[in-house]
Amino acid sequence: MAKHDENPFETPKGPIEILPPEDESSSSGRFAYSSSFGTVKIVKLGPFASFALFMAICGILGLGFLFLSGALLFILPIAGLLAAGAALSGLFGNPFKRLR
Repeated sequence: MAKHDENPFETPKGPIEILPPEDESSSSGRFAYSSSFGTVKIVKLGPFASFALFMAICGILGLGFLFLSGALLFILPIAGLLAAGAALSGLFGNPFKRLR
C-alpha cells in the first residue's frame, strides 16, 4: 500500500532565485523567474510585436492549410480512378457472377 506524505506540496528541485524589480526604462522584461533550469521572462508586447506575432501565427496556419489542400489534390485523382472503376464495373456487369 502506498505511503501518504504529510506534506502535499513538492519541494523545489533546485535553488530558486527571486530577482528584484527592474527599472521601468529597462526593456528586458516586466517579470522574470529564474531557477537552475533557466530563466523565464514575461514581457509586454508593443503594437508592432503583437502584429508580427499575429502574422507569424497566420502564416503557420496558412502553410498548414496549403499542405492539407496539396494532400487533397494528391488523393483526388485516386478517388476519381476508384469511382471510374466502380462505374465501369457496374456498366459492364460482373463476368464472375454465378450462372443460375
